[in-house]
Amino acid sequence: MACNYHRAWRHGTALEVRMPTLNPDLRYLGYVAWCLRRKRGYLVGIAFVDEQMLFSARMGEQVCQIEHYRRLHEAHDDLQDIQALALEWVQEHADEFSHDTVRKAFAQPVLD
Repeated sequence: MACNYHRAWRHGTALEVRMPTLNPDLRYLGYVAWCLRRKRGYLVGIAFVDEQMLFSARMGEQVCQIEHYRRLHEAHDDLQDIQALALEWVQEHADEFSHDTVRKAFAQPVLD
């Protein structure tokens, strides 16, 4: 998983990924796998401590991506529109978040 951050992180630094919009108590334990400077801040690659932690974090990310997709399409209050957009997003992107995809990513060696 990668996320944007305003400052650099040292490779190997332990961290907790939180998604307070989903649940303020959720914490995904990981460490910095890589950090790349961008025009505005840094892109930080995060490796998780085990496959289950990675899978849980990816499911949280998927919920956030669906919410972002909903906002882009301005479906505000109509539950049917929201559900239809969520289904549309899942049909287009769910393979990226499947357990098999996550397992393959977890098995890949982390680059220094």
